[in-house]
Amino acid sequence: MSTPSSLPERVSVTKTLPKTIQGIKKRAKKICLPGQKHAEALDIVARELGYRDYYQAQQKLASGETLPERAEHQSRHSVFLSAYWRDMDTKPRSAGCETLEVFLPRPLNTIVSKHQATYARNLEGFRQEAPDHLEMISNANSQARAWELLVRAALTLQFMEVTGLRPATSQKQRQALELLTDFPSKDHDSLWIDSASGMWIMLDEPYGHVNELSMVEKRAAWITEKSLHLTKPAWAGLYYPDNAIPHLISPSADLLSTVTVNLEGLSPIAVVPSGEQEWLGVSGPYNARFMSPARKASGVARRARPGTTYGFSKGAVEYHRKAGYPLLWRPETPLSQADHKRVGAELQCLMISPMPFKAYYKIRKWCSTLEDWMFSEYRDSDREAGFYETYYGGEPSVYPTVSDQISALKRVREIVIDGYIECKPRRDLLKDLEIATAIIEGQAPT
Repeated sequence: MSTPSSLPERVSVTKTLPKTIQGIKKRAKKICLPGQKHAEALDIVARELGYRDYYQAQQKLASGETLPERAEHQSRHSVFLSAYWRDMDTKPRSAGCETLEVFLPRPLNTIVSKHQATYARNLEGFRQEAPDHLEMISNANSQARAWELLVRAALTLQFMEVTGLRPATSQKQRQALELLTDFPSKDHDSLWIDSASGMWIMLDEPYGHVNELSMVEKRAAWITEKSLHLTKPAWAGLYYPDNAIPHLISPSADLLSTVTVNLEGLSPIAVVPSGEQEWLGVSGPYNARFMSPARKASGVARRARPGTTYGFSKGAVEYHRKAGYPLLWRPETPLSQADHKRVGAELQCLMISPMPFKAYYKIRKWCSTLEDWMFSEYRDSDREAGFYETYYGGEPSVYPTVSDQISALKRVREIVIDGYIECKPRRDLLKDLEIATAIIEGQAPT
């Protein structure tokens, strides 16, 4: 099987659609997936042309009507989705890279922006590596899981293209979720905004228990009380396709009706391999660095995923790496275990003392980070008595006054400066200690 990097070159990433009934049939036969009904493939092609389904396309074209104007020059645009995986449960351990190509009526950037993608159901873990390529940032834990994640990402792109909905990204847009907080049996919900009207729709995807009559009535009564509208489209959904039960809720009945009609009977753009259904993507080695046509055409080198390259930081050493996440660094020389215990005792007292939340958050963050540094600095055989209670599990006492807290932070700062050599991790720690001190000093005197 070819690797992602050996996908065939394309003169263009667009493909022209058929214009006749015969052409629709020919194309449906070509794209029909194993185990898929030919009628479903016919409907897919008809919708690509702008019709509701194949029956409508037959009726319109048989009467001599030309293709809808928007479909007359419509092309299919390639979008590539890729994901890396490592399976630690196999012997020997296995790894790879999966790439799935799907075709959409419009370019990727017109369906979802880089910023929006991070908020969309199933796209949260992806980044836009190129105008035609979405790459999963972290690793999946198996090949099957990588396939599943890629298919779900493809279904989300199809959902946005068909409905015109975009994920809610701003705090103002997401305020609608407050209204829906106590919606009975709400589960796996995602909030979407109509790009034309700005109106919102919530996609609620609970499991089958919501089909019980008592729950149906309870949810319907809640919807009526809140002056909202609800539909249950015959559609696979996004969270757990064909397993969770998708419902749409919105204050706009017209928008809800339009979106529901667009989703009803929508054939999935991709499917997860199972039984006789083979994987329709390309499987390659873990170190494959897929270059999409748009990336190649740009002449710009592709970016490496976070956590997959090596770096250098003066006076610091890397102590943790994980694909998809920034490298973690600590000072290269350790703090003595006695000093760790002194710092830990101070931080434990500070974390139970009354102070502004922003200051508490900084202290809590560094309490956890310093514990990570300590575990990296000392191996099991070198750990002294009380090692595991250094930062958590002691018997702290409250520092009741601002003066007490400032003094404690000053003592922590002095230990850090004396015990760790100058480096970026130490500078980051000292900076946050200064910020926490300033926040505490700024509160009203006690």
